[in-house]
Amino acid sequence: ELKPTLTQDAIVERALAYCDWAVGKGLLAIRSHVDVCDPRLLAVEALLHVRAKVKPYLDLQLVAFPQDGVLRSVGALDQLKRALKLGVEVVGGIPHVERTMADGAESVRILCELAAAEGRAVDMHCDETDDPHSRHIESLAAQTIRLGLQGRVTGSHLTSMHSMDNTYVSKLIPLMH
Repeated sequence: ELKPTLTQDAIVERALAYCDWAVGKGLLAIRSHVDVCDPRLLAVEALLHVRAKVKPYLDLQLVAFPQDGVLRSVGALDQLKRALKLGVEVVGGIPHVERTMADGAESVRILCELAAAEGRAVDMHCDETDDPHSRHIESLAAQTIRLGLQGRVTGSHLTSMHSMDNTYVSKLIPLMH
């Protein structure tokens, strides 16, 4: 709801304030997920500006993040690719917001293949839900192995794991390692 009212100046101002605060607390590196579902790529351009400005004292790594789903949001995949061309370093994803479990798994496949083809890292919010059947971390682990992306992939927001059956989790954890 807020996207149409955002301005680049407001994003830059808030991001710079946060970066200064973080450095004041001793942080020297931040990875930030930047939404690519806005066709204007307003947040991408703003955070690229911020990254350049804070470079002397802070490593700000950006993740091209399709907040509304890479398949669910019209044009998101093309916008994600544009963000990468503009200088965003990491391929992001959020498979649990896709319309179906199959679409979620497909989004993981597409995004991991893109990252592999471009030599990029991956950072996905996989299963931020209490649904024990939200198992996109399994898809992410399988694609990581299939494409040889070990050491370049982060899966986070795995809150569904606390609701999963122990037998399933005992199979899943070794796959993730």
